[in-house]
Amino acid sequence: MRNKNQINPYDICTWRPKSDCDNCKLKGFLKCHFKIRYLLNFIGLFLLFAIPAVAGVILAGYGWFLLGWIAFGIIFFEFWEIRILCSHCPFYAEKGRSLHCFGNYLSLKVWRFHPEPMNRSEKIQLFVGFFIFFGYPFIFMVLGRQYLFIIVCLISLIIFFGLLVGRRCPKCVNFSCPLNRVPKKVVDDFLKRNPVMRKAWEEEGYVITS
Repeated sequence: MRNKNQINPYDICTWRPKSDCDNCKLKGFLKCHFKIRYLLNFIGLFLLFAIPAVAGVILAGYGWFLLGWIAFGIIFFEFWEIRILCSHCPFYAEKGRSLHCFGNYLSLKVWRFHPEPMNRSEKIQLFVGFFIFFGYPFIFMVLGRQYLFIIVCLISLIIFFGLLVGRRCPKCVNFSCPLNRVPKKVVDDFLKRNPVMRKAWEEEGYVITS
């Protein structure tokens, strides 16, 4: 039952004392607690794309248009993505106004926690948002014929999403994200440990089989 006086109002195991993890069968299978090195790794991967993208747009002669990119990034990551993706994540369940996770760290939690899985509309919106955000710099690099930076940015994106899907997503606790690669058995075991999420998922038709 939710208790508004607790730091962990939904009793999600991610926010229980770490001593509870000592005998957890999921230990090692999920990245279910925040670590600064995970955040720094994510930032580093993003900068691998962002730095050449900014340089390419400036050299193309469209530097002022980066303000539009920044504005969309704020709208997308701070208001849109955080609702359709982050609000379903166990990290979002912590009481407080800011998010503590490996991606949108310190973002304001303007929406309530949604323990149910993402729906189809939210997943489509996520890909649309990604396409707009990551595609925006390419428009101006193409117009400015900055082909070297286009190639560098494309390679950086492949590395970014390749490492994300290959290394981060197989252990991510935001199970309904369309990029998530956690095995169903691990998802089932996590839901068994978290009754609020389990109830919300089963109400949406999810069936625990293990």
